[in-house]
Amino acid sequence: MWQPIISWKQRACCRDGKTGSGEYNIRGTRSHIKLADGTTVWLNSDSELKYPLRFKGDKREVYLKGEAFFDVTKDASRPFIVHTEQMNINVLGTSFNIKAYPDDSTSETTLISGEVEVQLKNRPEKKIRLRPAEKLVVTNGVDSLQQLSDRTTPAIIKPIYFSKEDSAIVETAWIDNKLIFQDESFASLASRMERWYNVSIRFENTTIQQQRFTGIFSKEPLEQALEALRLTEHFNYKIADDTVIIY
Repeated sequence: MWQPIISWKQRACCRDGKTGSGEYNIRGTRSHIKLADGTTVWLNSDSELKYPLRFKGDKREVYLKGEAFFDVTKDASRPFIVHTEQMNINVLGTSFNIKAYPDDSTSETTLISGEVEVQLKNRPEKKIRLRPAEKLVVTNGVDSLQQLSDRTTPAIIKPIYFSKEDSAIVETAWIDNKLIFQDESFASLASRMERWYNVSIRFENTTIQQQRFTGIFSKEPLEQALEALRLTEHFNYKIADDTVIIY
């Protein structure tokens, strides 16, 4: 039976290597990392964070693929910069979440407190500042920041969402071992469930991918989660080894 992983691996920044370190979480695992400057990072499943053994010079730079929540130690003389494939996020001291899986259709930066400045890599002259409770959503692989004048553009600022059940912030609930989804397509939710339960999900009927769901998973095993979804929308499924087939 597939259970979501609810324990956290603890990591210190300086455990290996002379020049740098890194952390990679396979699907179904998450970790808690303390960097050399005191910054705390929660790294989600199927994610990779690269960081130096010690920060040198006038910048603190790390590199992210996947999803992480940062609580950055304030240092006005050395900004903290997170590099992803689509964005550079520049902060002094703040807390924020970044979701930047290379295979996803979008990347997101969600600001909880403080202030961040986002620079899109393909339009480095344009910078976007976020205020607390705002989220920047960027379409991956598209010429960004056309969005400033075009409603169909690939980067937009949205408010963050709160769960109606417990007022948890949807974008950061994974830190508390909750998978919250709000009016989310089955295709998008399936991608998150793959990382959450360490399985592959395949749709034999692609129209089912458009079904939309709202809810919360925490400690539910995979089959219980699928049954809960099936109560609200009609579909069938079967599990073969580590693959879920939806039809």
